[in-house]
Amino acid sequence: MSDVIVHVTVGDDQAESRFHATVDKFAKQRDDNQGGDGNTDAPVIMTKTIVRGSNLRKALIFQDRQTAAEFLHIWRRTQHNA
Repeated sequence: MSDVIVHVTVGDDQAESRFHATVDKFAKQRDDNQGGDGNTDAPVIMTKTIVRGSNLRKALIFQDRQTAAEFLHIWRRTQHNA
């Protein structure tokens, strides 16, 4: 199975704070849904910061499409409510 990479633009400090809060919320939800024992073989999500000039993006690496879609749903809701 291939990893799924999602790129998210984080244009300012507020957006970056929302991004980190969303990742924390997503990780907590996943942990709660899996019983909260923390005994998984691999991380559900990995992040990488990509800087190109003044553009700041985050690359999120997921193990499958379903997990990526779940994160994007939460992220888009967070962005819409900002």
